[in-house]
Amino acid sequence: MPIIVTDEHGGRVARVTFDNSARGNCFDDPLLRELTETLEAAAADPARALIRLDMAGRHFCGGWDTSSFGGLADEPAAAVAERLRAGDAMLDRIRRLPVPVVAGVRGRVVGFGVGLLSAVHLPVAAEEARASLPEARFGFAPAGVGHVVARALPRALVYPLLCGLTAATARELHAWGLVSQVVDTAGLDAAVDATVAGLLAVPDGTLRAIVEVVESSLATGLPDRAYEVSARTITGARHRERTS
Repeated sequence: MPIIVTDEHGGRVARVTFDNSARGNCFDDPLLRELTETLEAAAADPARALIRLDMAGRHFCGGWDTSSFGGLADEPAAAVAERLRAGDAMLDRIRRLPVPVVAGVRGRVVGFGVGLLSAVHLPVAAEEARASLPEARFGFAPAGVGHVVARALPRALVYPLLCGLTAATARELHAWGLVSQVVDTAGLDAAVDATVAGLLAVPDGTLRAIVEVVESSLATGLPDRAYEVSARTITGARHRERTS
């Protein structure tokens, strides 16, 4: 099984290990669906505060499994576009999880891996991590990940990256807002541990509320949902004070 789930911290943390390390943790449609559904099932537990995603081996993600590309060139463009949309819809489901996903990022982050990185709520990168988008060298333009990069970066930085002229360092990923922090490679696991511990110090329910505030704001560009969520936590805190 490439995906293993274990409970930690009394069930408040689901540790999800994805292990396709023999192929650099690359993905195809079945693997992406399995990971997405596993994360959703883990988040569905009301006692869950967060998910820790471990990408096994030396690399965070080697991109999309190119062996699955065979035959795509013979399909109608509309059918291929729909398959691309379906893959990005899976990443959107990860972004919309009600609890945050924390992940350590080491080694290579290739192609689709940048899209997966953007779906993780709190990615912590090792100093040696590098991101690249080699799709143009194979003769095709990046799809959803191209959209992610174009929205995150200034135009003058987007073109060299999407054309495969440059790779991004961990420090650049941090400057662009694609990772939450950069740490010494040897200290990556400890930094992820510390992030998890810090999140667990947030009162029960509040962490889910923060996720709702952030993700609704990003999705709509409006503060309406944030007002409602904040009000719910304020009145809930007052109720707890009265009954304690």
